[in-house]
Amino acid sequence: MRKRMLFLSARNQCGENLGDEFRTENFLNILLEKFDIDLLEYCHCEQKSLTGSAPALTVHRVNRVSTPGGPLLRTLNRLRSGVDPADAGKHLRTRIKGLCGLHTYSHVFISHRLLANCIDMVAALLPKAVIITDAQRTMRRPVSREGTGKRGIKQRYYKINAARVRRNERKLMNKTGLLLTASEWDALSFKALSFANAGKVHVIPPFVDLQEYQYPEPARRENGIVLHWNMHTVQGKNACLLFYRRIYPLIQAEIPDCKCYIVGADVHPEILELAKADSSIVIVRESGDAPGYIRRSKAVIASLREGYGELMQILEAWALRTPVVTSPKGAEQLICENGRNILLADTAEEIAEQVVKLLQTPELGSIIAERAYRTLLKHYEVKKVKAKVLSLV
Repeated sequence: MRKRMLFLSARNQCGENLGDEFRTENFLNILLEKFDIDLLEYCHCEQKSLTGSAPALTVHRVNRVSTPGGPLLRTLNRLRSGVDPADAGKHLRTRIKGLCGLHTYSHVFISHRLLANCIDMVAALLPKAVIITDAQRTMRRPVSREGTGKRGIKQRYYKINAARVRRNERKLMNKTGLLLTASEWDALSFKALSFANAGKVHVIPPFVDLQEYQYPEPARRENGIVLHWNMHTVQGKNACLLFYRRIYPLIQAEIPDCKCYIVGADVHPEILELAKADSSIVIVRESGDAPGYIRRSKAVIASLREGYGELMQILEAWALRTPVVTSPKGAEQLICENGRNILLADTAEEIAEQVVKLLQTPELGSIIAERAYRTLLKHYEVKKVKAKVLSLV
């Protein structure tokens, strides 16, 4: 007889960190093979559901209410990459209590965005259920490093924030039955907090379903470049403007007919102005259109700076057999080797040089992309990850 699971998920309105949502959706699809699931989504009323219908899936929604407060105040309510308001638990409690009156849950999955808000409530309402938490951190700096170089009240704030995060992480380690992380670094940081609970921690790397990237005909490549990161944040906007002002002119000097495709559902207005002023810049607003532009381009640039990049965007390019140029920091959580399955660069000149190399030598790009595809098959394909997840639960 199949057991029943309560699956808690949250989403942002602006489409920030789509890689996080892909990861959560992939976990949901895997767990549906073993459990009947009640999916409880905490999101804005106009957003579409995380996934489609399935016989074993029942979707429930709690409308998200925006909470006022500046970025410093909001950050104090986060656990690693939790991004939801501090009162999310209050909004969800009534619905969870109602569902508990209808069903008996053997397991509860809490996506990482809700950890800080829901771990105490879930542990209290479902004391006999096995709590599974996704505590992955998507390319963000550890809180302890964010205060480096700060002075005055900001320095005190960051110290308070770091202490609060450590306290919440220890609490999470105590109350969770299975803690999943996206990288070895995160796993080690959690294990170091509590050696007694270290056995609960397991690494589940980012993963993709290659069935979603199958096309009947080979791609026809053009001298195109895809910028693929979160263009809505200040960091993402600044990185894009830096690329346009310092790197893109160097590329155009060598490849005058190149095009630049900027992918993002919510693109900052300053970036939109670039497309109006330069016909070689194309804004791709629909995420569903991104794979087509990646397939036709000869290079993808991702995660040039820490803090806004997502590994999923690199893996998507690998799945589509398009070579990736990124920074060493952007690729530090991937199994990769510079010049073999990825091209790494630090300075504007180095980035431009690597991109020009791919545009001028498509044979090199094909070799790098094929090696990257094999790496994905071995380490980041959903079939490889599925077996491990199902064995753990």
